[in-house]
Amino acid sequence: MYSKNDLLGEAREAAQKVWFVQSIKMVERTDFIVSLRLEIRREIFVQVFLGELTGSLYFALIDRGQRIFGMDRESGEWHLHPYDTPHCHIPLEESPEPKPLLKFLSRVEDLLEQHELL
Repeated sequence: MYSKNDLLGEAREAAQKVWFVQSIKMVERTDFIVSLRLEIRREIFVQVFLGELTGSLYFALIDRGQRIFGMDRESGEWHLHPYDTPHCHIPLEESPEPKPLLKFLSRVEDLLEQHELL
């Protein structure tokens, strides 16, 4: 199962390898959860949340306080919140594991370029 240490290691890797990630901020960390913010620019960031007890993992691209794209794992099932309709849930046919954060950031990169968000 994907753990807090897995997520933190993947976040460190993203900080080194993903060109648009400016910094990483620990929002919250307890025995069972970790929440991170990967800063892209002033009003755009990726919010990450992992709950180890439930196995929940949430990734959201936030622009001016609103989720504009996301990818989540709940109850072992992955789904997408598309850019055009982030309130919708579309099941993912293929799991983004073993490195879900990096796979999410790859999708974010495409959106940032496509929609000229940088």
